Amino acid sequence: MWKQFEIETIPVQAGERMVQKVKISGYLDSSTFPQLQEHLDNLLKQGNQYYLLDLQNLDYISSAGLGVLMGILREVRERNGDLKIFNMSEKIERVFYLLGFSRLMKVYSSEAEALESFANPQSTDTSAPEDRF
Repeated sequence: MWKQFEIETIPVQAGERMVQKVKISGYLDSSTFPQLQEHLDNLLKQGNQYYLLDLQNLDYISSAGLGVLMGILREVRERNGDLKIFNMSEKIERVFYLLGFSRLMKVYSSEAEALESFANPQSTDTSAPEDRF
């Protein structure tokens, strides 16, 4: 069965940092996670280290999809970058918080708030997520 899955990346300036805004739509599961993994790996190989994931149109995420996010978070932080999320649906947010992922990466309600945190990290991130996995 074919499931809808789309990825779109838009570079966005946040202060002095170039952030890769990645819009993820549809179903992120065992059949679609390799596409996201490849896309994010390619962005990393190009030297990008700041990522903002827009999950507004993400309908479903499996453990495989969550694994991709954790893997890319680890790689980005090893390069002194960061990954943040915004526009998470209530359903996805519930899973995210229940599994403790909110302790590892910051979730924002708006794009402006998330971009501000990249532009001015000290003034906006008073409760930074844990660096350990």
